[in-house]
Amino acid sequence: MLTHADIQLLEFEDTHPRRTGLKNDAIIHRLGMSPARYYQRLEQLARQQTVQDRWPRLADRVARTADRRRQERAQLQRWL
Repeated sequence: MLTHADIQLLEFEDTHPRRTGLKNDAIIHRLGMSPARYYQRLEQLARQQTVQDRWPRLADRVARTADRRRQERAQLQRWL
């Protein structure tokens, strides 16, 4: 079950899909959380079936972005 804060977060992401400094400021001021925590929670929410049903494009985009970042981190680990 989604909380009111979860719905606010998802609606915010749906209307602000690009990562910018202004978005980070808005995350802090509107949602009251750090950008790092915001993206962690967004990824957790995107895996939930309820979110995938209600916001399918958003859930797919978040999943693709998370997968891409995981692959980038794995590539960096090879060089260490």
